[in-house]
Amino acid sequence: MSDNIKDVLVIGLDGAMFYFIKRFISEGLLPNLEALVNEGVITEALPCPPTDTPTNWTTIATGASTRVHGVTSFYIHIPGEPFEVGQKQRSRGQLTRYCKAEYLWDAADRHGIPSLVLNYPACWPGNMKHGYVCLYTWSMPESVPRIICGSTEYVINIKTPDIEVVDTANLGISSVKHAISFTITLKGDLIEKPSSIRLYAVDPDGSGYRLAIPRDNHIEMVDLGKWSDWIPVKLKISSKSTWGVKIKGGTFKCVFKIKLIERSKDSIKLARSEVFSAEGWTDPGGMEEEVLRYSHYLGDEEALLEPRRRLEYDIFGEEAQFLIRQRLIALRLARMASFFKERIGWRLCFLHYHIMDSVNHRFLGHLDKNFPFYDEDKAELAWKFYEESYKIVDYFVGLLLKKCVTPNTLVVVVSDHAAVPAWRTVNIRKVFIDEGLLKYKRAPSGTYLVDWKETKAFPWIEPLMVWINLKGRDPQGIISPSEYEDVREQVIDILQSLRDPETGDRITTMVLTKEESVNIGMGDERTGDVIYFLRPPYTIWCGPIEDLLTYMATDRHLGEDWLVRDQARVTGIHGYYTPNEKVGDFSNAAVLIMKGPGIKKGVELKKPTRLTDIAPTIAHLLKIPPPRDSDGRIIYEALE
Repeated sequence: MSDNIKDVLVIGLDGAMFYFIKRFISEGLLPNLEALVNEGVITEALPCPPTDTPTNWTTIATGASTRVHGVTSFYIHIPGEPFEVGQKQRSRGQLTRYCKAEYLWDAADRHGIPSLVLNYPACWPGNMKHGYVCLYTWSMPESVPRIICGSTEYVINIKTPDIEVVDTANLGISSVKHAISFTITLKGDLIEKPSSIRLYAVDPDGSGYRLAIPRDNHIEMVDLGKWSDWIPVKLKISSKSTWGVKIKGGTFKCVFKIKLIERSKDSIKLARSEVFSAEGWTDPGGMEEEVLRYSHYLGDEEALLEPRRRLEYDIFGEEAQFLIRQRLIALRLARMASFFKERIGWRLCFLHYHIMDSVNHRFLGHLDKNFPFYDEDKAELAWKFYEESYKIVDYFVGLLLKKCVTPNTLVVVVSDHAAVPAWRTVNIRKVFIDEGLLKYKRAPSGTYLVDWKETKAFPWIEPLMVWINLKGRDPQGIISPSEYEDVREQVIDILQSLRDPETGDRITTMVLTKEESVNIGMGDERTGDVIYFLRPPYTIWCGPIEDLLTYMATDRHLGEDWLVRDQARVTGIHGYYTPNEKVGDFSNAAVLIMKGPGIKKGVELKKPTRLTDIAPTIAHLLKIPPPRDSDGRIIYEALE
């Protein structure tokens, strides 16, 4: 059956939805995905709760449920730690030491199968003997960020005092009419200490300046409109957090490119690429600069970077640049996968592309006629934007099929979740404060922090859990074991009876004890004492990160009376709902497509499978044991 499978490519599409893929295939917009579906199997796949990104990319890679792998969304609370610790360490569950289950690439590594894990939200560090982890756009704690500062332009006035006319003999250049020396400064973003870089411009024959960049044993001459080779520099990088993700700081080798884009008798204008770190984002390390050389700032990128007219579906004026950026990311990701294919000959690749989740968060509500801000013109534009975004997804898939796939490749296209429309935000802090379960006090900084001496129950946002502040388990616990069940029952009653004060609609769909949650794949020591799910269109997060961090509060959280309010900032949500939640055509479930030797052709499975089933199915087709903690099954109905 699987004798001809040589390698496996898992294409992870964050937030991709079964409904959109089926619809746009039927409209002829996705030829590469259509070919995979016609030659393989497609189905919906149920995520593990909570239906969130780190949880389910871990599920896909391990075949394990949340209870087994322990990655409970973006914020993990480990009993015995102060509650603030978990909320101050966003995404630590993406670090391999916090995952309690074995990854499929580790199982493959034991059998000598080289793997690549590329831009994947559950992988750092890899610690593989035969494979590599390579980070890219997805933020990973304890790694050096790939981009240290963004691109910029410099205008050099040739006649200013700081411009030095230089002797070209000192540069090793002869027959040059004129040469100048100048500096550019690298600063801002994550650069902790600005650095000045000396460059040269030369005019060989009076026709105009070219860049002259000294190298170890030669001078690189760069013509107008061309990028230089990579220029190395040592920079001190800040270790500040971005959205709570703590990055690795220190002094590191970095690289950038420079381009002369305009020249005149009085001035020259330069473009500088982003400044990239050249260490700290591959494991094993040492491949970073080689990856950049293979995948970034090659000649065919220029068309993607050119300014474009405002797109007709620019609802908020930002979509054109978003799509240009996403198309470039797709191209570079595909190149990186191809680079490692040539370099290490991977036989198993897990990669992740994060476009559709962003689109869902911003625009999905605009497609729902019940959306309080619904506008037919904006809805039409949103549909066009979805079409264009999925066409970029299809472009990405096509690049990978061309660069990395042979007839002996098993191709798996999978998402971690999708989303449903949501817009009515709930101030969950206010609910617990009004019930006397949660109290804040003003800190010297002016913010509000939880008063643990007066807090009986602590609401967690990602995932939606409630922890009883229990003596003997929690460092600042005040609830005795004898009081535990009474307080927990009070929390359950509050959540079950929570209703919209305007409509009277129930806000939650399911409220479970930790013990009951075992039935839905949760219930380990990292599961809260109470777990609950919201009913669409209710949500808690509407954009600001402080909404998620309940160990602190703002005047907005404490000083307003609202429990429910409509908003139009984040209109597609997934993590607060059950994995099979549906609103009209839109579903929270993931999509799964498989094509390759041993896979049925042109089949749509009638019943959804589960994301836990993917790793054991791949292992079966590779003829290796599944990851040791997998509790999924082999998808036999997809096999010939």
